[in-house]
Amino acid sequence: MFAQVEDALLYLDQVKMTFEDKPEIYNKFLDIMKNFKAQEIDTPGVIQQVSHLFRGYNKLILGFNTFLPDGYKIELPLDGNNATMTVITPAGVSASIASDA
Repeated sequence: MFAQVEDALLYLDQVKMTFEDKPEIYNKFLDIMKNFKAQEIDTPGVIQQVSHLFRGYNKLILGFNTFLPDGYKIELPLDGNNATMTVITPAGVSASIASDA
């Protein structure tokens, strides 16, 4: 459990540093996370919003796996802006989402 909290805090720092010149992106991310925690948006919704917000930052999108419930996983190549993102759900269903960067 502690490792997950530590991973989440490191990820938040990484997002903040990546967008230090664009604080509105970091703040939007925090808003998305608050809505997710309050269950105002579901897991597929949070994946869609975060991947859209961080489009072009594949490492951050992959790092978001830290926050996903068991059974969900985002797969994406580390490099390449026009990559296809795959989302795996607990039912084993995968949805490929082409990046429109």
